Amino acid sequence: MNYTKKLVTTMLTASILATTPMWGQHPVLTAQAETNLGLPPAAEQTLQTLYTLQPDLKSMDLMINPPKNGVYELLFNSTDQKERYARLLLDAETGALHTYENEYEAKQKNKPSAAVAKQNADALLQALLGDDFNKYRASQESNDWQVTYTRYENGLPVFTDRYVVGVNGKGVMYVDTLEGAPLRASSELFVQPGKVLVEAKLPEKVASFMELTYSAHEKATGKPALTYSLKSSGYMNAVTGEKVESASSHTSRYSDVIAVKPGGKRFAARNADDVKRVLAEQFQINMEGIGFDMDERILPEKKGVEGTLFKSKGGADKILVYTNNKDVTGFQIRREGGAATATQHQNHPENVQLTYEEAKEKAVQFLQPYLDASVKKLKIDQSKISMPTATAYSFSFFALHDGVVVSDQEYLVNVDGQTGEIVNFMDYFTKPTAPFPDKKKAISKEAAAKLFLKAHPTELGYVFPVQNKKVQAQPVPVYSIDTRSYFKLDAVTGKAFQ
Repeated sequence: MNYTKKLVTTMLTASILATTPMWGQHPVLTAQAETNLGLPPAAEQTLQTLYTLQPDLKSMDLMINPPKNGVYELLFNSTDQKERYARLLLDAETGALHTYENEYEAKQKNKPSAAVAKQNADALLQALLGDDFNKYRASQESNDWQVTYTRYENGLPVFTDRYVVGVNGKGVMYVDTLEGAPLRASSELFVQPGKVLVEAKLPEKVASFMELTYSAHEKATGKPALTYSLKSSGYMNAVTGEKVESASSHTSRYSDVIAVKPGGKRFAARNADDVKRVLAEQFQINMEGIGFDMDERILPEKKGVEGTLFKSKGGADKILVYTNNKDVTGFQIRREGGAATATQHQNHPENVQLTYEEAKEKAVQFLQPYLDASVKKLKIDQSKISMPTATAYSFSFFALHDGVVVSDQEYLVNVDGQTGEIVNFMDYFTKPTAPFPDKKKAISKEAAAKLFLKAHPTELGYVFPVQNKKVQAQPVPVYSIDTRSYFKLDAVTGKAFQ
């Protein structure tokens, strides 16, 4: 349902992660029956506008979290406090909307027609933006529930100034934005693009974004393959050809090579008692007093992969264990009150006692005995963060073959930054069944870039760049490089994988 969140968040292992509101551990201001909510005037004006559009919100209990990273969080609960009604994020400086989620409306199933969806979404956004609404163009694609609005300046799209509005037949279910929208930037900031790169220069620049990787199991054949994929932020300065980072960038940032001594250990667990024994004896997890419910099932599209959930008698501490064809391949420990407060915390856990390097060393030492015997070197994808708790460091290790990353031979280890405990381990159990192709036979990066651009032409527009993890208010002209469409090229034959 939520298109924008898929763009701006790192992909997580959905079956093993849980999240709570971003600032759930901060004090809140209870605002019911108060005339002064303590919000800046611009933010309060946005709230009042939303009240006129969604009158039901007025009858809710409202709690306001103090601003975090320049954003207020407003939580609306039904008066009996039994369930969340809606959640709102407002910019502390501009008062503009970052996110709106109406959980009540999301549960309603009265699907609108495309025309009604457009009408309702237009009404909401026009009320919020006023005359600025005319700067946006709407598109619905094939989703009648959702309308995407992209800003245009000088006839060019502003790729990171978007609103995505989801509606049902009656009300608004959600509003999401890309990072430029809450800035409410003046049109005067958008300088007309001057001299931009000529088309002939584009393959040379895009070639620098091509990444050579192996896959141990190519989907169509099941055999190892050598591939080119796009390692890009998605945007390239239209004048210089340099990479431009945005808040929604998804690029791999691999660490230096880590030499390891693989142990190749495997532990069979044919029943719940076996699983409990393996956790206690091999992974040194304290299982004392932990009873469990066993939920053994075949997961979709993963034949032989099963899950067993252990939870304490009171249900406070939980351990989720994965097996593959009766071998233990992973576990996750969730302590009471220890759920993650964000899906991504940039590997800066709360109240840490261990440094990143100390935690990484613990992760490597833990992992080595369980690595496949063929794995001699690893790299960490430092942009891939999958965490079950707010106190954990997250490390996604990838095996190397002939110095090249094997994209599907991954090992996840999470280390509690306070205790040093291993709280999450996942062996994705990928092992090649045939020899890897020789990387010397790969076509050049520029040849791969030309093939990419033929299938995915660039588009000229603007973005708000990110520097030092902060969105800059001055937009720059860029070429958009399509990173949303699937692109994976056989590096030997030059043919696209289907």
